[in-house]
Amino acid sequence: MSSPTDNALTLQTLVSRIHGLLGDVADCPSVEQIREVCDVLYTSSLLKEEGRTVRARAVIAPPDAFDASDGPPDGIHAVRFEVPHLLTATAIKSLSPAAGFFHSAIGIWPDRDRGFRIWGILNTGQRWLNQVSGGRKPVGGVIPCPTIHVRDPGWLLFHHGEELIAEWRGREFHGPRIDVFESRLLRDRFAKQRFGLIENLIACCLPSSLDVEAYAELCHLISLQFVKRVVSLVRTSGHGGTLVFLPADAEGMETATRWIDWKYPVAPEGDVPRFRALLESMIRRVGELAQNGTTAEEAWNLFRNSRDAELDRLEEAFFELARFLADLMQVDGAVVLDSNVRLIGFGGEIRVDRNVLQVGHAQDIEGSRLLAWDVQSDGTRHRSVYRLCSVEPDTIGFVISQDGHIRMISNVDDSVVFWQHTMV
Repeated sequence: MSSPTDNALTLQTLVSRIHGLLGDVADCPSVEQIREVCDVLYTSSLLKEEGRTVRARAVIAPPDAFDASDGPPDGIHAVRFEVPHLLTATAIKSLSPAAGFFHSAIGIWPDRDRGFRIWGILNTGQRWLNQVSGGRKPVGGVIPCPTIHVRDPGWLLFHHGEELIAEWRGREFHGPRIDVFESRLLRDRFAKQRFGLIENLIACCLPSSLDVEAYAELCHLISLQFVKRVVSLVRTSGHGGTLVFLPADAEGMETATRWIDWKYPVAPEGDVPRFRALLESMIRRVGELAQNGTTAEEAWNLFRNSRDAELDRLEEAFFELARFLADLMQVDGAVVLDSNVRLIGFGGEIRVDRNVLQVGHAQDIEGSRLLAWDVQSDGTRHRSVYRLCSVEPDTIGFVISQDGHIRMISNVDDSVVFWQHTMV
């Protein structure tokens, strides 16, 4: 494992990058003005509005950057003030309830050499969240300008379009962090179930418009969207929770019996669990809508963009299943699924009589660069999943903390490793 090294990203280098992104815009703010914006927004994150944490998105863009005729769900609706307001931490605090974090943003731009002004509110809609929270519909109107998210006290996220470019948390600055759902580990661990499903269906139930590989990739992408939804719903609940995936069928049941004490074990769902039934119906419907020779990428775009009533109905059912599993995590203890996404039980207390004093903190998506991590600072949820992964290498766990932090935990080459997931 590597040793910690100094992070090369600083506020100054971050400000310079934002300035570079705006360099082609007329009357572009100076480096000093952008630095002041960062300081103001950081200060606003420490305030409260009627007892609530200030959350807002600030878009660094001139008022004429947005078409007045646009609006959600596919565009951005800009409402401009007759008189711009001076950008201050207090002004952000006061305006934040009107510019709800998840569906609006605050437009800011400098007034020549008089500093930044708040010129209006942008109604973006919520589709921008689909990328991280598992929605089917496309992102919609992407903000083509640097955007700073005031997320929590002392926590700013810096975006450009759909890309997360940096994070300022406390005294630390980080470059783009890890989207665990892009990891090869998730793809590989569920490959057997994915291809087994397709091979069982393709001879009798699936249209020939996609080949086996394309159907399998579509299964993978839809399944990731489902897990994203579960994790996102738990995160926004503020309760936290643990989601554990065990091997399929008898092996998973044996693992659960050996290491988990249940409050609520669940009777078998039958031959086809709810998740699999919905997934089969979704990929079959995409196959019916697709033309012969459709690639995996084309099928995925068809799935996301289609206005087909049957896909919409299946999407709603999928979302309700995700919400149901997220609600089960409101009970103390783990929700445990097998790798076929069959529910084994919830309220599970992991009991592994083994000490795990150190794990690896993955610094890249594949876990090839690790930092040694002392687990003593971690909570009970994390440590229990560390112990389970140490004795059951095929286990994958997601731990969502009450403060919204998300970790994926697994066993890689006989060592327990976790990935810190980035979300908005």
